[in-house]
Amino acid sequence: MRTIRAFILISAAALFGSAAIADTYEATLEPGVVYNMAAFKLWHSPDVERIRGILMLNPGSNGDGRGMVDDAYWQDFANKHDLALMGTYFTDHRHVNMMIEDYIKVGEGSGQALIDAIDQFATDSGHQELSYAPFLLWGHSAGGELNHEIAAWIPERVIAYVVNQGGYYYSSVPPEATRQTPGLYFVGLSDLVSRNSIIKGIFTTNRRAGALWTYVEEKGVSHEVVGSRDLALVFYEEVMAKRLPDNAMGYKALLPVTEEMGIKGNIINHEIVVEGNSEVKQEDTSWLISARFANAWQALVTKERAK
Repeated sequence: MRTIRAFILISAAALFGSAAIADTYEATLEPGVVYNMAAFKLWHSPDVERIRGILMLNPGSNGDGRGMVDDAYWQDFANKHDLALMGTYFTDHRHVNMMIEDYIKVGEGSGQALIDAIDQFATDSGHQELSYAPFLLWGHSAGGELNHEIAAWIPERVIAYVVNQGGYYYSSVPPEATRQTPGLYFVGLSDLVSRNSIIKGIFTTNRRAGALWTYVEEKGVSHEVVGSRDLALVFYEEVMAKRLPDNAMGYKALLPVTEEMGIKGNIINHEIVVEGNSEVKQEDTSWLISARFANAWQALVTKERAK
């Protein structure tokens, strides 16, 4: 049986005798079949009464994302929506080609490691609702790959997710429930052709089958985070407004979304598709959940950047 080593960092308020609950927790699991390291850090505001969801922050290949929970950018967003932040740190066992990550295979143990750590955080923090909290998934490069695989593995627990410039995906044709989960797929047009081709291929193949996904090409962007983070926050807010009612708690309370709830954007000319226009193929469109998000999407995909 795997063991979890959990460490609680007591907040300054607690050190000085306040009754406030410590707001930062860490957990490390023993190595598994597809990972050598599995370590996690969770942060939440000490003022939050009930945590409505977990915004999971997944870094690039074999990277340590635990420090991302200390970023004021993410903390402000989490405070606004009563979310916890969870940073992940996965590494592979040494193998022949380390740029193809084994730990992305969430169904072979790394996914369960995430769940085990969350359950431990629920106990340590006194916020038992963490054990059934739904996820927002952010990640860049391998972090985006991990998000796609989590959404394919347990789509019922995912509010919305981001795929951002990754190169290797094990679930190119995910379950229907994943196609009905809002996903945001980014490529940088100055990134590797191989990365861009696989992301666009996954998007178009599944969009043709009705996936409620959005495709974003960033001009002048290589393998880096430029506009994707800001657009992701708009995306998360608009999806939560339709999927997570104010009084809802837990992933079982998530509401479904449908094609008809959104707007279509043409991924070729970046125009909003006029309703009823049957000349535009489904796979050439992005699903845009609201007018606000549609405007933000259009502004980003048409933005010119200096080379």
